[in-house]
Amino acid sequence: MIKEIARKSVIALLATVLLSALFAYTGFTPEGDLFPFSKLFQMFLVLSAPAYFLGGIPISMLLDRFWQWPSLEILAYAAFGALIMIPYYFFAFAATGGPIGVVMLFGASAAIIFYFVKTLLHKLFRKYGF
Repeated sequence: MIKEIARKSVIALLATVLLSALFAYTGFTPEGDLFPFSKLFQMFLVLSAPAYFLGGIPISMLLDRFWQWPSLEILAYAAFGALIMIPYYFFAFAATGGPIGVVMLFGASAAIIFYFVKTLLHKLFRKYGF
């Protein structure tokens, strides 16, 4: 159990950095420096880390244990990523009045990134006994 949490924590950390870098790069505007890359990266890091560590790790552990259809696993990750963002939206974004659909899409894309990092690191974890 502790080993599984450690694995998922490494995956969540790498996925958080990757997601933050990808989203910061897409919002980066070099001509006017309106939104510098470093500020966007920090913003996405602060917004995505709690969702990954508080919601993503437990959901991933549950899916690994109880999900029966490996071919549909990526869709389950995306669906649960979107669902995790509903309470997160009301906690962090409801005051700004942003659309909930965009926040749910953010959660689904974050969960898909988590799934791909998990899939890529799975062989490394087995090979090196972590």
